[in-house]
Parts: sequence; structure tokens; C-alpha cells
Amino acid sequence: MYKTNADTDGFIIEVSVDSYNEIFNGWDPSPVKRRDLDPEVMDFIESSAADIPLRYPLELHFYLPAEVRDEEKERLSEEGIRNNFSYSIALIRRSLADIRRKTMVYAVSAFAFLTVRYMSRLGVPANLLTTILTEGLSIGGWVFLWEAFSLFFFSGQEAGNQLKRYLRLLDTKVIFKYR
Repeated sequence: MYKTNADTDGFIIEVSVDSYNEIFNGWDPSPVKRRDLDPEVMDFIESSAADIPLRYPLELHFYLPAEVRDEEKERLSEEGIRNNFSYSIALIRRSLADIRRKTMVYAVSAFAFLTVRYMSRLGVPANLLTTILTEGLSIGGWVFLWEAFSLFFFSGQEAGNQLKRYLRLLDTKVIFKYR
């Protein structure tokens, strides 16, 4: 489905555009080297990269008309592409740190709730109010524990996989070709 570079064994993701500006979001007024990638281009690159196992290197080949060739725009476009991936990586890392922090808070809360629940059985007279409170502590503790597991194993795993994909995209060789 994808071409490979015989020299590097890297898979080639080919993107055809009519100008350098089509690579970037037209609504973003930032300079090219800080501009977001066009959402359709980004979606295409991400979905193509997801089709290719992580163990293989990638190359991005942008095909443009020969008459628009401009080495300075190539350099700025490549820098903009790398900056976009770097920014995405920073956001993912921030998200991972937030997931770890929340996981710890939820795990400590679960331990505290379940400890208080266990300790409350040791000498509190049983009546309707204490029964409701102890059951609430038990349910709350298990909910916090489930949320900690959910964040750690599901959200953290997905964010970690996304980080690996973006790190690979950051290392991707960007080549401009002309037709």
C-alpha cells in the first residue's frame, strides 16, 4: 500500500499539494514555522503512519508543481512541520503527567476511603446513618480505585502510544519533490 525507500527500508507517505501553504492551516495567521498543519494533511499523515508498524522508519514526501519550487519555503515548511510535531509531543507529555498525577490522587483517595471504611467497622455502633456512611466510604473507595486503574491502564496506555507515534513523526525525513 505504501512505497518503501530501498536504501533506508523506510515507508514513504506521499502528500500531493499545489503550494507550500496547503500544508498548513489557512486560518492560522502565525508565521509558517509556528503554524499548525492543515487538519486534512495532519489526519492523512496520522492515519497513514498508524497503518505502518512503529518499528519501520517513515519518510514524508510532499509533491508540488515544479514552478513553485522555493528552497527557503522548503526549509521553513520543514521547520514548521517539525515544530508542529514537537508541540503535539509537548501536549501529550503534559497530558501524561496529568494522568499520572490524577492516578496517584485517586489511588491515595481510594486507600484512604477503604482504610477509614475498614477502621469504622471496629467499634462504631451500627445504625442507619453509620451503615449508610460506611457503605458510602466503601463504594467511594472502589470507585476511586477503578478510576485510578482506568486512567493508568487505558488513558495512559493510549497517550503513551500516541507519544510513540508522534516521536516517530518528529524523526521522519521530510522531502519535497516536484512534478
